[in-house]
Amino acid sequence: MPAYTYECETCQDVFDVRRSMMDESPVVCTSCAGSRVRQVYYAPAMVGRSSSGSASQAQAANDAYMNGGGGGCGSSCGCH
Repeated sequence: MPAYTYECETCQDVFDVRRSMMDESPVVCTSCAGSRVRQVYYAPAMVGRSSSGSASQAQAANDAYMNGGGGGCGSSCGCH
């Protein structure tokens, strides 16, 4: 069963809920029992070898992205 990440708009708690993909019941915050929650989405990790590079090159690219060198919006936007 997959786990989904949610953020409560009331208390800003971030929590995971394991539930079926077909489950459409409302999700409530595990801290404050609030019903104003939104699902949080994360970009998938890109780890491994590419056909044109080595594992160390892939790791270096991943490190650069995670340290503010990627994202498409620039390093000064504050979203990193």
